[in-house]
Amino acid sequence: MTPEVRQLTEDLRRLRETAGLSLSELAARTPYSKSSWARYLNGEKPVPYDAVVALCRVAGERPDRLLALWELADAEWSGRGRSAADAESETGARRGRRVRVVALAAGAAVAAGVCAAVLLLPDESADSAVPPPTYSTGPTYSPGCTGPDCDGQNPVDMGCGGDNMVTTAAQRTFADGQRVELRHGATCNAVWARATRLRIGDRVELTRSGAGPKEVRAAVRDDTTRYLATTMTPADDPAGTRVCLIPAKGERVCIEA
Repeated sequence: MTPEVRQLTEDLRRLRETAGLSLSELAARTPYSKSSWARYLNGEKPVPYDAVVALCRVAGERPDRLLALWELADAEWSGRGRSAADAESETGARRGRRVRVVALAAGAAVAAGVCAAVLLLPDESADSAVPPPTYSTGPTYSPGCTGPDCDGQNPVDMGCGGDNMVTTAAQRTFADGQRVELRHGATCNAVWARATRLRIGDRVELTRSGAGPKEVRAAVRDDTTRYLATTMTPADDPAGTRVCLIPAKGERVCIEA
Protein backbone atom coordinates (compact mmCIF):
# COMPACT_ATOMS: atom_id res chain seq x y z
CA MET A 1 0.00 0.00 0.00
CA THR A 2 1.48 3.34 -1.02
CA PRO A 3 1.72 6.23 1.47
CA GLU A 4 -0.99 8.12 -0.44
CA VAL A 5 -3.45 5.23 -0.25
CA ARG A 6 -2.57 4.51 3.39
CA GLN A 7 -3.18 8.13 4.41
CA LEU A 8 -6.56 8.22 2.68
CA THR A 9 -7.83 4.95 4.16
CA GLU A 10 -6.61 5.85 7.66
CA ASP A 11 -8.36 9.22 7.52
CA LEU A 12 -11.57 7.65 6.21
CA ARG A 13 -11.53 5.09 9.04
CA ARG A 14 -10.88 7.83 11.58
CA LEU A 15 -13.82 9.88 10.26
CA ARG A 16 -16.15 6.86 10.46
CA GLU A 17 -15.07 6.12 14.03
CA THR A 18 -15.37 9.74 15.14
CA ALA A 19 -18.89 9.91 13.72
CA GLY A 20 -19.79 6.66 15.53
CA LEU A 21 -20.91 4.94 12.33
CA SER A 22 -20.88 1.17 11.94
CA LEU A 23 -20.35 -0.46 8.55
CA SER A 24 -24.00 -1.50 8.56
CA GLU A 25 -25.09 2.10 9.14
CA LEU A 26 -22.84 3.30 6.33
CA ALA A 27 -24.34 0.70 4.00
CA ALA A 28 -27.87 1.72 4.99
CA ARG A 29 -27.24 5.42 4.40
CA THR A 30 -25.06 5.30 1.26
CA PRO A 31 -25.22 3.50 -2.11
CA TYR A 32 -22.40 1.13 -1.08
CA SER A 33 -22.70 -2.26 0.63
CA LYS A 34 -21.23 -3.22 4.00
CA SER A 35 -18.67 -5.50 2.33
CA SER A 36 -17.66 -2.73 -0.08
CA TRP A 37 -17.10 -0.31 2.79
CA ALA A 38 -14.99 -2.92 4.58
CA ARG A 39 -12.75 -3.30 1.51
CA TYR A 40 -12.52 0.46 0.97
CA LEU A 41 -11.58 1.21 4.56
CA ASN A 42 -9.04 -1.62 4.72
CA GLY A 43 -7.34 -0.46 1.53
CA GLU A 44 -8.25 -3.68 -0.28
CA LYS A 45 -10.14 -1.90 -3.06
CA PRO A 46 -9.90 1.60 -4.58
CA VAL A 47 -12.36 3.99 -2.96
CA PRO A 48 -14.74 5.67 -5.44
CA TYR A 49 -14.84 9.47 -5.44
CA ASP A 50 -18.56 9.40 -4.64
CA ALA A 51 -17.96 7.11 -1.65
CA VAL A 52 -15.67 9.70 -0.08
CA VAL A 53 -18.35 12.36 -0.60
CA ALA A 54 -21.04 10.05 0.81
CA LEU A 55 -19.06 9.25 3.98
CA CYS A 56 -18.34 12.94 4.60
CA ARG A 57 -22.03 13.79 4.13
CA VAL A 58 -23.19 11.13 6.59
CA ALA A 59 -20.48 12.10 9.11
CA GLY A 60 -21.29 15.79 8.83
CA GLU A 61 -17.88 16.88 7.54
CA ARG A 62 -16.80 18.85 4.48
CA PRO A 63 -15.11 16.60 1.90
CA ASP A 64 -12.48 18.98 0.49
CA ARG A 65 -9.43 17.69 2.43
CA LEU A 66 -10.28 14.02 1.89
CA LEU A 67 -10.98 14.59 -1.79
CA ALA A 68 -7.53 16.14 -2.13
CA LEU A 69 -6.08 12.95 -0.61
CA TRP A 70 -8.28 10.90 -2.91
CA GLU A 71 -6.73 12.60 -5.96
CA LEU A 72 -3.27 11.48 -4.85
CA ALA A 73 -4.41 7.95 -4.02
CA ASP A 74 -6.29 7.66 -7.32
CA ALA A 75 -3.10 8.58 -9.19
CA GLU A 76 -1.53 5.47 -7.64
CA TRP A 77 -4.55 3.23 -8.25
CA SER A 78 -4.85 4.30 -11.89
CA GLY A 79 -1.13 4.10 -12.59
CA ARG A 80 -0.80 7.80 -13.42
CA GLY A 81 1.74 8.22 -10.63
CA ARG A 82 3.79 5.25 -11.83
CA SER A 83 3.62 6.43 -15.46
CA ALA A 84 5.07 9.77 -14.48
CA ALA A 85 7.87 8.06 -12.58
CA ASP A 86 8.58 5.80 -15.55
CA ALA A 87 8.76 8.85 -17.81
CA GLU A 88 11.31 10.44 -15.50
CA SER A 89 13.32 7.21 -15.46
CA GLU A 90 13.30 7.01 -19.27
CA THR A 91 14.42 10.62 -19.52
CA GLY A 92 17.36 9.84 -17.25
CA ALA A 93 18.23 6.83 -19.37
CA ARG A 94 18.19 8.92 -22.55
CA ARG A 95 20.49 11.45 -20.92
CA GLY A 96 22.87 8.65 -19.94
CA ARG A 97 22.97 7.31 -23.52
CA ARG A 98 23.66 10.84 -24.85
CA VAL A 99 26.62 11.22 -22.48
CA ARG A 100 28.03 7.88 -23.58
CA VAL A 101 27.73 8.82 -27.27
CA VAL A 102 29.56 12.08 -26.67
CA ALA A 103 32.32 10.32 -24.73
CA LEU A 104 32.82 7.69 -27.43
CA ALA A 105 32.85 10.33 -30.15
CA ALA A 106 35.43 12.40 -28.28
CA GLY A 107 37.65 9.33 -27.87
CA ALA A 108 37.37 8.57 -31.57
CA ALA A 109 38.29 12.14 -32.43
CA VAL A 110 41.44 12.02 -30.32
CA ALA A 111 42.51 8.69 -31.83
CA ALA A 112 41.84 9.68 -35.44
CA GLY A 113 42.60 13.37 -35.14
CA VAL A 114 39.14 14.16 -36.45
CA CYS A 115 37.40 17.18 -34.92
CA ALA A 116 34.08 16.47 -36.57
CA ALA A 117 33.02 14.39 -33.58
CA VAL A 118 31.32 17.46 -32.22
CA LEU A 119 28.66 16.93 -34.89
CA LEU A 120 27.44 13.96 -32.85
CA LEU A 121 26.22 16.26 -30.14
CA PRO A 122 22.40 16.50 -30.39
CA ASP A 123 20.38 19.66 -30.02
CA GLU A 124 19.87 20.11 -26.24
CA SER A 125 16.43 21.61 -26.74
CA ALA A 126 15.18 18.55 -28.57
CA ASP A 127 15.35 16.38 -25.47
CA SER A 128 14.03 18.55 -22.67
CA ALA A 129 13.24 16.98 -19.34
CA VAL A 130 9.75 15.62 -18.71
CA PRO A 131 8.19 17.93 -16.10
CA PRO A 132 7.20 16.37 -12.78
CA PRO A 133 3.57 15.27 -12.48
CA THR A 134 1.09 17.70 -11.05
CA TYR A 135 -1.97 16.67 -9.11
CA SER A 136 -5.20 18.45 -8.64
CA THR A 137 -5.95 19.27 -5.02
CA GLY A 138 -9.61 18.62 -5.67
CA PRO A 139 -12.45 21.09 -5.96
CA THR A 140 -12.43 24.14 -3.75
CA TYR A 141 -15.43 24.43 -1.50
CA SER A 142 -16.99 27.58 -0.09
CA PRO A 143 -19.76 27.63 2.50
CA GLY A 144 -23.26 27.95 1.17
CA CYS A 145 -24.11 30.80 3.54
CA THR A 146 -22.63 33.30 5.99
CA GLY A 147 -24.11 35.30 8.86
CA PRO A 148 -27.83 36.10 8.57
CA ASP A 149 -28.17 33.93 5.45
CA CYS A 150 -27.37 30.88 7.62
CA ASP A 151 -30.32 31.38 9.96
CA GLY A 152 -32.38 28.18 9.94
CA GLN A 153 -30.02 26.41 7.52
CA ASN A 154 -28.56 22.94 8.01
CA PRO A 155 -24.82 23.24 8.85
CA VAL A 156 -23.93 20.07 6.94
CA ASP A 157 -25.83 21.04 3.79
CA MET A 158 -24.24 24.51 3.88
CA GLY A 159 -20.72 23.13 4.36
CA CYS A 160 -20.13 25.02 7.60
CA GLY A 161 -18.62 22.18 9.63
CA GLY A 162 -15.44 21.30 7.76
CA ASP A 163 -11.89 20.98 9.08
CA ASN A 164 -10.45 24.26 10.35
CA MET A 165 -13.85 25.91 9.96
CA VAL A 166 -15.51 24.98 13.23
CA THR A 167 -14.73 24.94 16.95
CA THR A 168 -16.53 23.38 19.89
CA ALA A 169 -17.34 26.25 22.27
CA ALA A 170 -18.86 24.01 24.97
CA GLN A 171 -19.59 20.33 25.41
CA ARG A 172 -20.85 17.87 27.96
CA THR A 173 -21.50 14.15 28.29
CA PHE A 174 -24.38 13.37 30.63
CA ALA A 175 -24.88 10.51 33.06
CA ASP A 176 -27.00 8.47 30.65
CA GLY A 177 -24.41 8.83 27.86
CA GLN A 178 -25.95 11.63 25.79
CA ARG A 179 -23.36 14.09 24.52
CA VAL A 180 -24.13 17.63 23.37
CA GLU A 181 -21.83 20.22 21.82
CA LEU A 182 -22.13 23.91 21.02
CA ARG A 183 -20.47 24.39 17.64
CA HIS A 184 -19.27 27.68 16.20
CA GLY A 185 -18.47 28.01 12.49
CA ALA A 186 -16.14 30.99 12.12
CA THR A 187 -16.34 30.93 8.32
CA CYS A 188 -20.13 30.88 8.33
CA ASN A 189 -20.46 33.18 11.36
CA ALA A 190 -23.03 30.88 12.91
CA VAL A 191 -23.63 28.53 15.85
CA TRP A 192 -25.52 25.28 16.15
CA ALA A 193 -25.89 22.35 18.52
CA ARG A 194 -24.70 18.84 17.75
CA ALA A 195 -25.60 15.75 19.73
CA THR A 196 -24.97 12.03 19.74
CA ARG A 197 -26.03 8.94 21.73
CA LEU A 198 -29.48 10.41 22.25
CA ARG A 199 -32.40 8.25 23.26
CA ILE A 200 -35.64 8.17 21.35
CA GLY A 201 -37.68 11.18 22.42
CA ASP A 202 -34.67 13.23 23.60
CA ARG A 203 -34.53 16.81 22.30
CA VAL A 204 -31.67 19.27 22.01
CA GLU A 205 -32.44 22.98 21.94
CA LEU A 206 -30.20 25.92 21.02
CA THR A 207 -31.18 29.41 22.18
CA ARG A 208 -29.56 32.79 21.72
CA SER A 209 -30.80 36.27 22.55
CA GLY A 210 -32.45 37.96 19.60
CA ALA A 211 -32.95 34.74 17.62
CA GLY A 212 -35.59 32.05 17.53
CA PRO A 213 -34.81 28.71 19.23
CA LYS A 214 -33.49 25.83 17.14
CA GLU A 215 -34.28 22.22 18.05
CA VAL A 216 -33.54 18.69 16.94
CA ARG A 217 -35.20 15.50 18.23
CA ALA A 218 -34.27 11.83 18.19
CA ALA A 219 -37.40 10.39 16.62
CA VAL A 220 -36.33 6.92 15.43
CA ARG A 221 -33.73 4.33 16.37
CA ASP A 222 -31.34 5.48 13.64
CA ASP A 223 -31.20 8.89 15.33
CA THR A 224 -29.71 7.31 18.44
CA THR A 225 -26.63 5.99 16.62
CA ARG A 226 -25.51 9.07 14.68
CA TYR A 227 -24.87 12.77 15.06
CA LEU A 228 -27.89 15.06 15.01
CA ALA A 229 -27.56 18.81 14.53
CA THR A 230 -29.91 21.71 14.94
CA THR A 231 -30.18 24.31 12.23
CA MET A 232 -27.96 27.39 12.59
CA THR A 233 -28.28 30.76 14.29
CA PRO A 234 -26.10 33.66 13.06
CA ALA A 235 -23.32 34.55 15.54
CA ASP A 236 -19.90 36.13 15.20
CA ASP A 237 -19.07 34.80 18.67
CA PRO A 238 -20.61 31.79 20.50
CA ALA A 239 -20.69 33.65 23.85
CA GLY A 240 -24.20 33.95 25.21
CA THR A 241 -25.48 30.87 23.38
CA ARG A 242 -27.12 28.08 25.37
CA VAL A 243 -27.62 24.42 24.46
CA CYS A 244 -30.04 22.29 26.48
CA LEU A 245 -30.66 18.57 26.55
CA ILE A 246 -34.34 17.86 27.18
CA PRO A 247 -34.45 14.10 27.79
CA ALA A 248 -37.55 12.03 27.18
CA LYS A 249 -37.33 11.08 30.82
CA GLY A 250 -35.71 13.51 33.20
CA GLU A 251 -35.06 17.18 33.66
CA ARG A 252 -33.65 19.74 31.26
CA VAL A 253 -29.87 20.25 31.57
CA CYS A 254 -28.03 23.11 29.82
CA ILE A 255 -24.53 24.22 28.89
CA GLU A 256 -23.37 27.67 27.82
CA ALA A 257 -20.37 29.15 26.02
